[in-house]
Amino acid sequence: MNISGIIVEYNPFHNGHLYHIEQARALTHPDVLIAVCTGNYNQRGDVSVIDKFQKTEAALKNGVDLVVELPYIYTVQNAYVFGSNAVRILKELKCDHLVFGSETNNLEELKKYAELQVDVTKLKQLIRDGNSYPKSYGLLSGSLYPNDMLAVTYLKALRDTDIVPISIQRTNDYHSEEMDIISSATALRKALKEGRDVSKATPIKIEHPVFTSDLYPYLRRLLMTTDRQDLERIFLVSEGIEGMLKENAERYDNYEDFISHCVSRHYTRSRIQRILLHIANQIKKEDVEHLPQQNFIRVLGFNQTGQNYLRQIKEEVRTITQFKNLPDTYKKMEWKTSLLYSTLKKDPNAYLKRELQGPVILK
Repeated sequence: MNISGIIVEYNPFHNGHLYHIEQARALTHPDVLIAVCTGNYNQRGDVSVIDKFQKTEAALKNGVDLVVELPYIYTVQNAYVFGSNAVRILKELKCDHLVFGSETNNLEELKKYAELQVDVTKLKQLIRDGNSYPKSYGLLSGSLYPNDMLAVTYLKALRDTDIVPISIQRTNDYHSEEMDIISSATALRKALKEGRDVSKATPIKIEHPVFTSDLYPYLRRLLMTTDRQDLERIFLVSEGIEGMLKENAERYDNYEDFISHCVSRHYTRSRIQRILLHIANQIKKEDVEHLPQQNFIRVLGFNQTGQNYLRQIKEEVRTITQFKNLPDTYKKMEWKTSLLYSTLKKDPNAYLKRELQGPVILK
């Protein structure tokens, strides 16, 4: 069989994502197309506008056969941890191809970056500190574009696999806030927050979206009332950053004001937001240290093709379709993060019940 994979966040699902799926099918002609999808939070530390089951339904209705979840702890980390763990899941699912978007769409150039013996997530800081790279590598403004950076992490992880990487051209500016038929997720989130119509930019109906800033009242109280020593125990908290977070929480009652005063030469917005999510979810360093290697794959949804493939690999791959069957350490962490996310939903209890049910099934 020919199995292709994509790695997605869908925050939220839009026409650019639909193009990604269509291109993955056109370029690889898969018997099964698998999406490794983030849950209710995203790699750059954002709360997901739509929940994991809405993402799954959107994927299945628009060309994906099987959707599996990248656990919270591998999602809300740097690009290397995110990318390498997503690739590991695709490897376990016996994928032949990985199709990803790229701003430069120069696969050979990206492979050169992947050969560098350096963590790609540290490139910006290294360059700020005076380090240089061969001009032939063409680093633009001292950094890689966001999707190119993820692409390099994928390529690093793929070196120990037989999975063939395939790059497609990203069709819009990642940071653009302009609304069009093909718009960035950034533009969609801004439009949704402002209550504007986004129907021309996405094939799905988005009702009651939630936003990262919705967490700030809770997070602010938590930062102001938690001792520094307790904050130090939170995963990714280091270098005394907890003091700066507490001070800014006391000063600013607006989320964007708070974030803008936390971001600096040493701390990017993504790093700050990832730390804040771990604080809000109370994910402690010891929780992560004692977490065993993931030896399962949680299935979020499938169509008939995906279901048939799961049956085919069931003796070789440990797949889980029910929340209750997750290993206890993962189940505890995923439940904590689901509880927090549910507080942002219009009907928190309904969401939690959905979390405990089986996967999305597209007939």
